[in-house]
Amino acid sequence: MSTRANSVSAQAREHDRVFHAAFDAARRARALRVKVRPHRAITPLRVTPYLAAQAIVLPLLLCGLLLWFRPLLFEFWRNCILFWSTRLDIPFSLAVRVNEAGQYPLLMGVDTAATPLPGTATLVVTALVTLAAFALSLRMKDARLPLKYPLRIVCVLQSVALLYFWLSPSAFPYSIARHSEELMTIGYAVMLATPVMLAVGYYILNQGLAVKLLNTALILGFFTILIPHQVLAQAFIMQHLSVLFMPVLYICFGAVFDALIFVALYSWAVSNAPARATL
Repeated sequence: MSTRANSVSAQAREHDRVFHAAFDAARRARALRVKVRPHRAITPLRVTPYLAAQAIVLPLLLCGLLLWFRPLLFEFWRNCILFWSTRLDIPFSLAVRVNEAGQYPLLMGVDTAATPLPGTATLVVTALVTLAAFALSLRMKDARLPLKYPLRIVCVLQSVALLYFWLSPSAFPYSIARHSEELMTIGYAVMLATPVMLAVGYYILNQGLAVKLLNTALILGFFTILIPHQVLAQAFIMQHLSVLFMPVLYICFGAVFDALIFVALYSWAVSNAPARATL
């Protein structure tokens, strides 16, 4: 029995010796022949004076152009909204008096049409749907967990709106037209901030200037098309379902939504950058 145990122990030691010898040989070969570079997300970035100049000049130039073309941009948005509103039967029109910016803002119908208040049926159905959505969030686990807390935030905001409209609906001070104008202002602010945010995390990459300008133009062009259609979608919802949903639309699908869109587009632009962009 002792001889057999010694034999097994010797075989185990020999196996360990061979394994460690092979492992050491592989480690030495890897150190000599394989160059592993850290992921570019944690790689120190060398910002040359040329890249630093881009990060300063490009935002100034692009923000200046956006400020210069602001009246034309808002005019384009309003014309786009008016074009589609006639086809969607949304009673948008332009005011006869100019606002502080010297432009004709949007109007929507007359008093009752401008602020369609929710009825009792709308309040009850919305309360039941909100309660069901909150109950559904309690069951979200594993892969659905990231959706749990945004859904709860929407439910809480909608619950506050329900309480407000249940107690004093006639005191609601906002109209769909005012909401639409503010959405356009928010969208323009995001566009104005886009070159500044890109300067921090994109213009400092070692990539061609033409590619940077092209991607910036695509991002700004996306917002140019998105904003009026965002306004139309929210106006359509509120026209048919009442302004009960304006707080959720404004908070969750206004500035926050635009910021998330920018993050997605920024990620797309940076992900397409070559590996040498961080060298």
